[in-house]
Amino acid sequence: MRAVLFCVWCLAFFAFVVAGCSGEAVNKDRRNSFLTADDLVKMTAKMAMSITSDAGVARIIAQKRMLIVMKPVENATNEIIRPGEKEMYVHRVRALLSSEPALRDKFVFVLNRVDYEKLRAEEGLSTESLGSTEERVQPEYALWGTFYANTNVKSTARTDTYLCVFKLTKLSGENAGEIIWENKYETSKHVKKSFLD
Repeated sequence: MRAVLFCVWCLAFFAFVVAGCSGEAVNKDRRNSFLTADDLVKMTAKMAMSITSDAGVARIIAQKRMLIVMKPVENATNEIIRPGEKEMYVHRVRALLSSEPALRDKFVFVLNRVDYEKLRAEEGLSTESLGSTEERVQPEYALWGTFYANTNVKSTARTDTYLCVFKLTKLSGENAGEIIWENKYETSKHVKKSFLD
């Protein structure tokens, strides 16, 4: 009888260990090493403050307003970032810049071509009713970013180190293609995995 009980106990323990080693069990609390909403807030606040305090940007807006088009961030990480999330990062920077009354007429944001065409189609407006593309306000600068990541996975842990670079680039006129402003946000995420997680 003891031998039977011992065998049952061993089988139960073995099943418990196997279940504990499955990927689903490891991630049962849904923790991950990706960027969070807290990173979004910190990152965009830092970018907006950096733009407004940049000497090169200050020289430009002292002479005339900056016409800026927003480009979704480019994802060079191994994580999936949905289109809406890519746009959220740059649009929060835009919202922060627009919220400052003294800067509202200094930074003017223009719809990118894709959103402009989409809006025109949704409203049932033809090309003739809107005029040619050249007649719409043309952006002179683009605000965009690229996210990079270095992933290190071990049997007991995963670490993702992120580098998020934002740039304000001149699109037209003299020195087109020049990066007017650039800044970065860096962070590292670490997730531990125990043997029976």
